[in-house]
Amino acid sequence: MLIIVKVGGSVIRRGVDNIVREVPKLLSEGHRLVIVHGGGYFINELMERMGLKPRFVTSPSGVTSRYTDLETLRVYIMGMMFLNKELVSKLHGVGVNAIGLSGIDGGLLRARRRETMVIIDERGRERVVDGGYTGKIETANGELLIKLLNDGFTPVIASIAMDNRTGGPLNVDGDQVLEVLSYSLRPSMAVMLTDVDGVLIGGKVVERVSVAQAQELFKNPEVKGGMKRKVYTAFQLASKGIHAVISNGTIENPIASAINGFGTHFIPG
Repeated sequence: MLIIVKVGGSVIRRGVDNIVREVPKLLSEGHRLVIVHGGGYFINELMERMGLKPRFVTSPSGVTSRYTDLETLRVYIMGMMFLNKELVSKLHGVGVNAIGLSGIDGGLLRARRRETMVIIDERGRERVVDGGYTGKIETANGELLIKLLNDGFTPVIASIAMDNRTGGPLNVDGDQVLEVLSYSLRPSMAVMLTDVDGVLIGGKVVERVSVAQAQELFKNPEVKGGMKRKVYTAFQLASKGIHAVISNGTIENPIASAINGFGTHFIPG
């Protein structure tokens, strides 16, 4: 079956060798994989070494994201493509015919630049600010990925999109990349790998979530930061008929574990 996997930056930071080791086995079992990756921690490290301060903003719904001005965009592209090629090289090292892409390559991800965004400022008030170089993905070239998959490649995609208006690069959220690609490719499962076992409420993993329950889960005060974005993405996918999973990418065989029921499963219907 076709599986789209998003490997979060928190997973990459702790090492991806466990993921890399299981990919050949999954492919030999007949699965096809599209891998999307983040890498926010690495961008922060690069910016700090360059004397730049990372900036994050929070939306009225509580979702936190990176604010991307031009300097940040340049560092973002440099860092994300380094991580992309490093992951591709590791996969080739275990015999996987991986191909690294950004959303610009082949017009894979086309986005609309956010001209403005509403944020919650330091005083807790809503404020409208310039959108910077952040985009909302509008279309995906699923045909390109299908062709690559049919030719025996495993695509590895960095979360960079093409500005529909200028053709320039934009920072896009990795979970959003997984979401839009899922609508285009209709995978059997969309898996978001992070550094915890799933969505934790009261210290326990929520194992199965219906579409209706996902709406309430999103509002739960224990769901915050990056997990809030993941729950929103999983809710969107499940509401459109795609089985989504939030699971731990730092354990052994994390993808197979998610397929077999580990993590928080958002059930369509």
